This record gives sequence, structure tokens and C-alpha cells, in this order.
Amino acid sequence: MKNNAPFQYFETNDRGLLAQYVDLRRRAFLNEYPWLSADFGAEDETDRTSHIVVAVRDNHVGGGGRLTISTPELPRRLPLEEGGFSLGDCGALKHLALGQSPYAEISRMAVEPGSSSQGRRVSLGLALELCLVAARAGIDTIFSICPDGPAKINQLNARILGVTFRKYDRLPTVYGKDMWLCCFTGVRSVGSAGTEAA
Repeated sequence: MKNNAPFQYFETNDRGLLAQYVDLRRRAFLNEYPWLSADFGAEDETDRTSHIVVAVRDNHVGGGGRLTISTPELPRRLPLEEGGFSLGDCGALKHLALGQSPYAEISRMAVEPGSSSQGRRVSLGLALELCLVAARAGIDTIFSICPDGPAKINQLNARILGVTFRKYDRLPTVYGKDMWLCCFTGVRSVGSAGTEAA
């Protein structure tokens, strides 16, 4: 029997839910991108310094993502900077004044493999909750780095959430593939608009 109950989206530190999320993202990424290393998506140091949001229904995690924040007071190297790229040195981003304002990155966002019928909706629910977490922390600018398909989903989610989306150049990554640098701005407006999703 099909479960039509809605997913609940929330930030969590629950070890059981986090373990489900890590297992899900490993399977999802390796299913979609077989060129990744076999341990891609395993728990890492960034998980311990990030906000983790999950989509849960009947105590089962159907999706998740993480938000890593960098502030002028506590600057943090974001996951997309692992390959030697620095957001602060990127001339195309100078208008964002990243040295004076907090910003964040959404990474490791994944939905249960094989759930294409509901995957789009779960992706939107996760995007909304991640933006709300960011807005509560005073973040107005969020980055992500991703291949073509997820970049298109980011653009659709941004339109629905009412935030500005921009896709910058492709960047080399530690995975041996170039990916799009994406940016959402106006994120604080999501928290004040009462947007509903999923």
C-alpha cells in the first residue's frame, strides 16, 4: 500500500536519523554518478560542523542535505573549496562582499534512489528547510556546486522559493569533473515570506 503521508522536514542531531541520511546519500550519489569514489558520501568532518536537514516519514529518512556556514567571525572553508578554489578570490563574486557577510553552502543533498515520482517534491522541501535554517542564522547568500541536472533543479527550486538564482562558471573539482558554481541570494526573504512547499 502506497504511503501518502507527507514528509516532515527538520534539522537534526539524532544519530539514528543521521546514519540513515549518510547511508541514503552514499547510495544516491553512487547510483547517479558511478565515477565517484566508493566511499563518497560517507560521514566526514564537514558533517560535524554543518547543519543537517532531513526529510522523514514514518521514522524513515527519504532525503537530506547539509548547510555549512562561514562568517567573518568564524571563517570556514566550504566543501566546494576543497579543490583549491576560493570564493573570496573569485572576481565574479566581488559584488557579494563575502569578506564582510556570512554565507553558506548546501552540499550532499540527496533523495532516496528510485523515488523519482516524489523526488522533486522532497528536493523542494529540503531546499526550503535549508533556506529557513540559513535565514534564521542571518544568511542571505548560499552556494552549491553541482552537475547539470542538479543545477537545473536548483534553478527551479529557487524560482518556487522566490530567491534569486545565478549559475556561474564550471569549476574543476576533486572528483575529476567540472561542475557549476550556483548561487542563491535573497535567502532571508524565504523566512519572512512564509513559503510553503512539499
